[in-house]
Amino acid sequence: MPLTRFFVKERKPSAKRPTSSRERRLSLLLVYSHGKTHTLSFSLGTLLSIMAAVCVSLAALGIFVNSYMETAKQNEELNYLHDVAGTQEKQIQELQQHILEMAQRLRQTELAESETRSMLIEEGLLQEGTSELAAVVAARQVMAATTSRSGRHAGRIPVRDMASVLDSLERLALELDCEIGSLQDCLNDLREEADKAVAYARAQPNIWPVHGSLTSPYGWRRHPITGRQQFHEGIDIGAQYRAPIRAAADGTVKFAGYKSGYGRTIIISHGYGLETLYSHCSSMAVTAGQKVRRSDTIGYVGTSGIATGPHLHYEVCKDGKNQDPLGYLPD
Repeated sequence: MPLTRFFVKERKPSAKRPTSSRERRLSLLLVYSHGKTHTLSFSLGTLLSIMAAVCVSLAALGIFVNSYMETAKQNEELNYLHDVAGTQEKQIQELQQHILEMAQRLRQTELAESETRSMLIEEGLLQEGTSELAAVVAARQVMAATTSRSGRHAGRIPVRDMASVLDSLERLALELDCEIGSLQDCLNDLREEADKAVAYARAQPNIWPVHGSLTSPYGWRRHPITGRQQFHEGIDIGAQYRAPIRAAADGTVKFAGYKSGYGRTIIISHGYGLETLYSHCSSMAVTAGQKVRRSDTIGYVGTSGIATGPHLHYEVCKDGKNQDPLGYLPD
């Protein structure tokens, strides 16, 4: 490769034609290895212009690089914020769904409480009216509905609101979880006690087993057939032949068959030491071992056994001792 040498010389103005400093020119002499030369000439103003252009270009390049780096940093931060916002929005949606599920649990709790109250009211164990538990359940349902809507926007949730909405939802969700747990424990205790109270109440023979009129009370009387004084261990209720006989309380049929003097007889064990007896039936609708509910038809009025006419002989026994049935029946 030929060697090229560079020489820069300043042209001196001719003595014959003096020039100003602005017209001074610079020359660049190129000397090749084979001896050939080439001269480049340009003015000082051109050189200054080139240098100014280079400086401006470098400054512009620096500004561009700095701006690019700032933009890249901002984009990185925006991407991070977008990812965080997306994660938080997903958490909010999951919390909202969880709160809706808790609201449904509250609804089930309210239904169970209402059912328990109705059961107690039906047995006369509770007066009608809004209970404290029902009021609490209703209040918590309102809280659940309000919480499920909080943080819900028509569009995307603004990034600046994400943290506060998420914190609010988590706090309310925790409160609801605690409240629901407390309510369910309270309801479970109430239901357990209610079941016991209702079971006892439904075991009490407190309805008339047949529609009719009292023809013979409990206690000493003159027997209508023998004419002798005899203790009447139950009551007689005159009714139409084949009138339905109802179970006076919940229980299990202990006996369903024929007894001497009583005719076709049904004995029901109600638990708690209580039994009821229904005799002189024309026919029976139950069998031994069958479970019955209060008001179920168990037989029909007749004249079987020793009887002067169609009626029901009805007895109540407590712990093996006969009781006056009128003490259990409503007036």
